[in-house]
Amino acid sequence: MSAGTPSRAVAAEIPARFAAAFGDWTPQAVVFDCDGLLLDTESIWQLTEDRVVAAHGAVLQDGDQALLHGSTIEVASELIARRAGHAEQAVREDLHREFDRELAAGIRTLPGAAEILQLAGSKVPLACASNSWLDSLEDKLRLGGLRDHFTVLEASDTVERPKPAPDMYAAAARALGAEPSRVLAFEDSGTGARAAREAGLRLIAVPTGGHPAPPADLALTALTDPELRAWITLW
Repeated sequence: MSAGTPSRAVAAEIPARFAAAFGDWTPQAVVFDCDGLLLDTESIWQLTEDRVVAAHGAVLQDGDQALLHGSTIEVASELIARRAGHAEQAVREDLHREFDRELAAGIRTLPGAAEILQLAGSKVPLACASNSWLDSLEDKLRLGGLRDHFTVLEASDTVERPKPAPDMYAAAARALGAEPSRVLAFEDSGTGARAAREAGLRLIAVPTGGHPAPPADLALTALTDPELRAWITLW
């Protein structure tokens, strides 16, 4: 029996949805997105964007919200500046300032996140890949009490191209010492899901409330899904 392949008895215990999606495949490493998956920063970022959009008098068009979901601050500032007819640098500075101010008020860990990280981290090494800038990612994970779960962090300023390009997930897999095809990703946004898939990772989607699930091997409604825990215990 090869490493990472469950025994026949263990395979029989795999929850049906996971068996249908993954067969007897198990990961050698896992990469988690951060915002909207582990930490409730999507709501903070949305509030930040709304305030900056209003402050600059930007008029968003159809499809802009989808582009902003899971985007980098560079993408957001360029789009808002274009819709407002203002300087991009000024918009970016406002986004930074407003986001940091909101984070200082506290950050909520999403249900199931700490438990899944603890369980998965007891089986395989973990990375976090986020379209945040690295200093912000470090701060968010520390404030949320999750930083110590990760041996690798990849961010928009640690790779040449952020999500939806595959660079971040490819870099995380390399740093974790695993082939991308043996790495599992968790994502909530279409932007991140595309990055993980194009890097060659397997993917579980856990979409933010109100957003559709992006294409993935399997979609869950929450990290609290008991069958997710049951599957991870079998790795």
